[in-house]
Amino acid sequence: MLKIVSLVEGLYLRLAALFFFLFFACVTMQVASRYIPGIEVLWASEIATYAFIWMVFLGTAVMVREKGHFTVELLIDNMKGLPLVMVQSLIHVLIIGFGIVMITDGYTLTTQFWGWTLNNLPQVRQGYTWLAIPAAGVSVILFALQNWLEDIQAYRKNKKEEPS
Repeated sequence: MLKIVSLVEGLYLRLAALFFFLFFACVTMQVASRYIPGIEVLWASEIATYAFIWMVFLGTAVMVREKGHFTVELLIDNMKGLPLVMVQSLIHVLIIGFGIVMITDGYTLTTQFWGWTLNNLPQVRQGYTWLAIPAAGVSVILFALQNWLEDIQAYRKNKKEEPS
């Protein structure tokens, strides 16, 4: 499972970087179109917005994997053993619950807006943008489960190494 998680994480990092580049390029085109006569890029703002959305949701999933999400460091850093594993488990359960909400509500939004198109690019469906939410939700759950497994394994390893 670790290999799959690492592959998904790497893919998400690369895709997030690609969406950042796309976002940056579109914003640059927008700024240039304001100051250089004859350049008109109507679609750049919409692409920048949707690239930013994908970048943020993919980055959210990666931050779950890197354990860069919201935690109370003061509490976690001063705990050991079973209490630490219990708090970590609670955090993972909450994150998995959040991932489930992302999947269910993201699916609803994706299907609701699937038939809509972008204003300046009518050939592109808005559903592709909303698809970022359930896609990130699946990965949030996958990454939280892997982190949870690693925390339990670390607890078991530390428990074996402790003198009786």
